[in-house]
Amino acid sequence: MTTPPPVYNRAPSLDLQEFLSSGGFLAPLVELADRNIGGHYHDVHFRTNDEVHVYRGLTRLVTVNKPYNDEVRLTAHSTYLAQPCAQSFLRRWHFDELGFGEELDRYLSGVSVSPSFVLGEGKVQEQWARVNLPWMPFDREGALVGPHAMGRDFPQVQAALNQLTDLSRRNGWPSPNATGTFIDQLAIDAESKLVLLELKDASKTTAEVYYSPFQLLQYVWEWYSALEAVRDDLQAVINTRGAVGLTPSDVPSLTGGIRAAVGFGPDRRTPEVKRRYEEVLNIVNGHLPPGVGPIETWAISDIVPSLVS
Repeated sequence: MTTPPPVYNRAPSLDLQEFLSSGGFLAPLVELADRNIGGHYHDVHFRTNDEVHVYRGLTRLVTVNKPYNDEVRLTAHSTYLAQPCAQSFLRRWHFDELGFGEELDRYLSGVSVSPSFVLGEGKVQEQWARVNLPWMPFDREGALVGPHAMGRDFPQVQAALNQLTDLSRRNGWPSPNATGTFIDQLAIDAESKLVLLELKDASKTTAEVYYSPFQLLQYVWEWYSALEAVRDDLQAVINTRGAVGLTPSDVPSLTGGIRAAVGFGPDRRTPEVKRRYEEVLNIVNGHLPPGVGPIETWAISDIVPSLVS
């Protein structure tokens, strides 16, 4: 029996797209990308089953469920549902009601979020979500769907792991950790390539910083293997974001290959972490798929990215 190809089914329906478009009931969500509310910019993304998620840093503050019978239900984690500012906003809304935008602002201005979600890597997430160069982000927490879509075993990744394990033993480093389940950010660059971006807080001295190129290697192979199967799915997300105003409408079509990068906030790595990172990077770059260039390293400060290596 043939294994079904992976999919990336996050593009919203035409009905939801209409609600999000200018003048639509949910249009205030789209406007969040360009507005600072409560001291933060918020990241808005489509999800399967016609959901929309609103993020602040590492946490999701709003889940917009699929519109049904002229209503839409808004919810969030119980931590936020229990706060007073949520009572008049996180509920069922009828599309004839007034005040949605005002209540959205009131909720986001008043909600209390743990600093662990908005500082460190959360701040890195917030800054990289707002760039338009060197690439245009169009999704976060990207994960392929389907049998064996993620977590597949690739000989090249295993070969890199063997080398890194030997390196760690010889130098007394922690062992390489298992890779994650989703890529932090998906973007498209001016050459129409799919950009896979792994985000890290460079001020940390933990192994997750200098092993990040290896974590990215697993994702590169997964997406390289799946790209042709999911190219149209990804394009549908890009097109819809442009149509409703979440991203510019003149973003290139996704016709290219894979580009991979590690993104830091300000590059505050210690000399030792930098040294280890470069050793890991050199090993990983020797095991990339054909046609994929060396993994890039970028830093960002005040949403201005700079190439580190």
